[in-house]
Amino acid sequence: MYRMKGRICIIFVWVSFFCINNILAQANYYVEEPHLSFEGGLIFGTNISQVDGDTYWGYHKVGLNTGATVYIHFSNKIGVSMDLLYSQKGSRAASASSSANFGTVIDQYHMDLNYVEVPVTFHLRQAVNFLDAKRVIDFEMGASYEYLIKTSEWAVIDQQTIVIDPVLNRFNNDDIEGVVGASIKLYKNLNLNMRYQYSLTMIRPADRVPIGFSYGSGQYNNLFVFRLIYYFGKKEDN
Repeated sequence: MYRMKGRICIIFVWVSFFCINNILAQANYYVEEPHLSFEGGLIFGTNISQVDGDTYWGYHKVGLNTGATVYIHFSNKIGVSMDLLYSQKGSRAASASSSANFGTVIDQYHMDLNYVEVPVTFHLRQAVNFLDAKRVIDFEMGASYEYLIKTSEWAVIDQQTIVIDPVLNRFNNDDIEGVVGASIKLYKNLNLNMRYQYSLTMIRPADRVPIGFSYGSGQYNNLFVFRLIYYFGKKEDN
């Protein structure tokens, strides 16, 4: 079953890359229709994440968020976009902490989750006055499908490295996250995008979390995203 899902994911990724590549290649030659236009762009940024349901607090895990995007404009104010991303998430604990339930000192904890991510968001562009200047802010809301391609999890307990069983304590292959965000133009075709994302489905149920590494509940991705997006052939905002 997992092999079949993996093959389907690989086919989906290749098809998506092919479509995005063609749109990017033709972006500068596209003849705009009266009420519909397309833009392609490249994305480079970072995730600042934690995992709710482990025993640690704070957005200490920093990872890549990079890929490509296609933005469809239905009007000057309304549109929809789809990204194809490589996205690194997880959890970090760098300082010593104690567990009252298990009496164990945790010196370090590393959880690395690498995803192929496909967010689809709906956009509303609104002009606002900001610092005595008129700015166009692009608000967005939607959901992101994610397929897990690589994991790593280990801890240092009492100065001994503990490798957590990747099969017994495996994560779910799929995740769906809610997405809210906003973008603002920095210079010409370069935009700053900020998002908040949270898992709508568990990334790992409670019965597969290592003993002593949770509060007895399932686990969820929780992250802020900061990205630069360069659009090809983007029109100047008013």
